[in-house]
Amino acid sequence: MSDLVLVLTQTRYALISTSRNPRAVVFSIAFPVILLVLFNEIFVSGTDTTKVAGQTIDGQAYFTAGMIAYSLGLLCFTQPLVALTAQRERGQLKRMRGTPVPAWTFITAQVLRSVLLALLVGAVMLAMGVVFWNVDLTARTVPGILIMLFLGTGTLCALGVAMTAFTTTEDTASSIGPFTMVMLSFISGIFIPIDQLPGWLQEIGRIFPLYHLAQGLQLSVAGARSGIGLSANDVASLVLWGIAGIAVASRRFLWEPQGRATG
Repeated sequence: MSDLVLVLTQTRYALISTSRNPRAVVFSIAFPVILLVLFNEIFVSGTDTTKVAGQTIDGQAYFTAGMIAYSLGLLCFTQPLVALTAQRERGQLKRMRGTPVPAWTFITAQVLRSVLLALLVGAVMLAMGVVFWNVDLTARTVPGILIMLFLGTGTLCALGVAMTAFTTTEDTASSIGPFTMVMLSFISGIFIPIDQLPGWLQEIGRIFPLYHLAQGLQLSVAGARSGIGLSANDVASLVLWGIAGIAVASRRFLWEPQGRATG
């Protein structure tokens, strides 16, 4: 059996496992969609606008793109972090590494599972924005949306895998992953326009990749005044964070359980 077939087979089983996990379905998939509905129905009227990178965009486009970024964070950062830490602490990764199956195919399948789910949920939320809240997509910025989706999923997955080196128990990962995404969402222009935050919080938010992912999606979804809606700064930040995540994951990823004694 080729490595590609192994990856696809393991990805299929990972997707089936996720679909049978009610907590994963509710909190990683359904929750961002529910938030999208609440934010667009409660906090936005038909004429509301906000500023993103100096451009005025509709409130519906702002929150639709922001919730897509939030869902990518949950599916591509939190899910791999929690799943891989749990599998490591239960001894599954140790046993997997002892089989003839190349160990990297298992990690690749976990990442691919998250990427596929994130792209699916992102597409559904974007379609909801267009159908229910009249988000006006333009063909000119669709490439920008696609670039942000692929860059965002890749970067966040790399960081999620890298973070497993610092979570020694399943409970730690289950706390750190969702908490990190919620806190970053408040200072990354997802739940609150970043220009409404104190200056020092704005500067902190701009450090992290979630801010650049959200801003890139918001400008692309809203139809930026020129180009495909991307800035070189947003793209470069995501690339650099992705490279950093890959570097840490390749050097520090752990296969042995860390939170308990092993035999």
